[in-house]
Amino acid sequence: MAVTTTSMLADFVASLTFASLPVELIQRVKRQGIDTVGVALAGVSEDAARAVRQIVPTVPGQGSSSVWGTDWCTTAADAALANATAAHALDFDDMWLPGSHPSSPTLPAAIALAEARHCSGADLIAAQAAGYEVMGRVHSAVTGRAGWHPTGVFGTFGAVAAASWLLGLSAHQTEMAFGIASSMAGGIEGHSGTMTKALHAGLASQSGVRAALLAEQGFTASSSAFEGKHSFFASFFGSVTSQTWRLTANLGRDWHLLNPGIGIKVYPAGYYMHHTFEAALAIVEEHDLAPDDVVDVRIGVTHHRFDRQSPRGGLDAKFSLQYMAVAAILFRRLTVDLFDPSIMERDDVRSLLARTELRPDGELTHNLDLANNPVTIRCTGGREYTETVVFPRSHWRTDLPRDTWIGKFRQNTAPLLGSQQADRVVTVFDDLEALEDVGELTSLLRPAVA
Repeated sequence: MAVTTTSMLADFVASLTFASLPVELIQRVKRQGIDTVGVALAGVSEDAARAVRQIVPTVPGQGSSSVWGTDWCTTAADAALANATAAHALDFDDMWLPGSHPSSPTLPAAIALAEARHCSGADLIAAQAAGYEVMGRVHSAVTGRAGWHPTGVFGTFGAVAAASWLLGLSAHQTEMAFGIASSMAGGIEGHSGTMTKALHAGLASQSGVRAALLAEQGFTASSSAFEGKHSFFASFFGSVTSQTWRLTANLGRDWHLLNPGIGIKVYPAGYYMHHTFEAALAIVEEHDLAPDDVVDVRIGVTHHRFDRQSPRGGLDAKFSLQYMAVAAILFRRLTVDLFDPSIMERDDVRSLLARTELRPDGELTHNLDLANNPVTIRCTGGREYTETVVFPRSHWRTDLPRDTWIGKFRQNTAPLLGSQQADRVVTVFDDLEALEDVGELTSLLRPAVA
């Protein structure tokens, strides 16, 4: 059989071992696991997560895989759907380059199958490493978006890679799983600011599990998911450039999770909003501005993708550059509670939004690694201040202190788990490679007993 891009990627997944993983990679997988479980538990109460759970068949004490934040179990595929949707519901999940959310579609798939098959913590780490690598490489092969939401599209391939590893699929079966998954991937970018955006992560996770399970049963597909005129790239991204060599270059030696890396979000909003919020906040704090000091605000942009001067609610506000500046000026923070729909109706919010505008700036870079939106705040008395932030705290190259991301986890999980149980989850993740059965972890993701 000829060696192809698809076969090389499938062989990589099938032959990957925990022992072959660099220590730094293992530590990063565990860190992202803590963060992702935390944002999922915080997202359990969101409307999107609630609605998905209503259509997932769940019975207390029955089923192979846990629905996090509840006492319910269901099939692995449906658990992946519910947990991944919750993980992306707040847009508080991690981010990397190219711009997408890698953990929310992949980790719930891996944990659901690992729990169902009684896999070890080391197995979970290896599977997740495979999922990250496949998702990152497939996405990196594309320049341009073509209207697709990357998390829903590329997350499907990350999830199927992790699931295939956990099922112990052969290289040939993994090729089939990639092919099946290529017909399941999807997600329209136009749903940004709605519950459907979170569903993209859920569907990607569920599809990854189902594609791998079908391949395990001998289900067939094209063995050329990533080659030719009828391949995934040609079908999804025919109008943009694909560089499929990126799927195999230094495969198994250069790890996408380490370079360019992965960022833990410190604010529950679209990543490319963070630059604007931090720039505006820097001005407000340095000059101790009160809301009444502000006459108007200008934000430099390369395009108007995030131009939402009148957000339609909390989800829409997560992708409004204008609201990022308003939150910095009025509240000096960007926390989950500030995306309650009632906030958008406040007179002070509406007034300042009306005085905040985006302005095209031809000098700004289109390099997403160095993206920024300069903020200028004009104040009473003719004062004017401008600030630019290129590397926000959530950037994938930022080495956040452990206390910061552990603190985020504890804050996210406190309402459901309480402090003692949350600390036990952290301890399990810290020593995940020693865990004999992933079920020991998922048993801790249920509501604490008072």
